[in-house]
Amino acid sequence: MKSKLKNRRGTALVETALSLGLFTSIVFSLFDFGYVMYMHQTVASRMQDAARYASLNPTDTTGTKNYVLYRSTTGSGAGLFGLQTSNVSVVRSGSGTSSDRVTITVNGFAFRLIAPGQSGTAKPMTVTAPVEPN
Repeated sequence: MKSKLKNRRGTALVETALSLGLFTSIVFSLFDFGYVMYMHQTVASRMQDAARYASLNPTDTTGTKNYVLYRSTTGSGAGLFGLQTSNVSVVRSGSGTSSDRVTITVNGFAFRLIAPGQSGTAKPMTVTAPVEPN
């Protein structure tokens, strides 16, 4: 009887170690997913605000880029989540026609995850808005 108990002595420790590793990786993954969604929605919201600004001021491409980065038409340095002006492009197409549009694209939006050694780059995000007639 004693030999059977002696053989099972460390099984609880091994099971706990395996379960705890799996549990912590799931918890970190949930935090990472939530944080990436937060960053994505924040950038998308800034792009929508900048598209509204650009629809009223279609010739001010620098101000539109700054609006995405700083939520202001002026600013310098690293913007929202470390984005630079080189990550934001503003294109006006169909100038003077009924299909006059401003398209804002954010490329190379990189994010770091909580899980050790994990990071990624988001797919390009694009927002298009019609230009308001004066």
